[in-house]
Amino acid sequence: MSTRQGRSLVLATLVLALSGMTVAAEEGTVKATAAWQGQGRFFLVQEQLALFVGAFEGTMFIETQKGHLDAAKLLCPGMLEINLESGAQSGEGRCLLTGRSGDRVYAMWRCAGEHGDGCTGTFTLHGGTGKFKGITGNSNFLIRSDMAAYIADLSEDSLEGSASGVAVWPALTYKIP
Repeated sequence: MSTRQGRSLVLATLVLALSGMTVAAEEGTVKATAAWQGQGRFFLVQEQLALFVGAFEGTMFIETQKGHLDAAKLLCPGMLEINLESGAQSGEGRCLLTGRSGDRVYAMWRCAGEHGDGCTGTFTLHGGTGKFKGITGNSNFLIRSDMAAYIADLSEDSLEGSASGVAVWPALTYKIP
């Protein structure tokens, strides 16, 4: 084998080795908060049971500036049932988090609690696009809102309304492959 062929073989081996390398996964735990506004409709689905169907949106802020997650647009369609007598509530929905680059993270949420105290539950990351493709993670979270004002006026079968509130993720873990 000539020197030229030997260099070509070494170069080809190096290129193949580098092309097979994967970037190390990024993972971490962050604290996040979001002020949100919600639009939707309240339905009186039983004598003392209201159902809110709508979407919440705002900006999720991450306390650390490291990594891919520092701020994201938050859009979360979902439903929340509220017992008008006891104040017990439970809900579930999906979320779409859009980063500054336009890449997205998909999530699911579920919560339960007492009206006024908030709705606590789980928030699970289950995929994304672009640099967030394959992301996974989860956190407990808390949602608080001002929905009580609308629920008090629910004397008809349904009522359009808006609400505002805050959401907190005290320890959102994530892993990007």
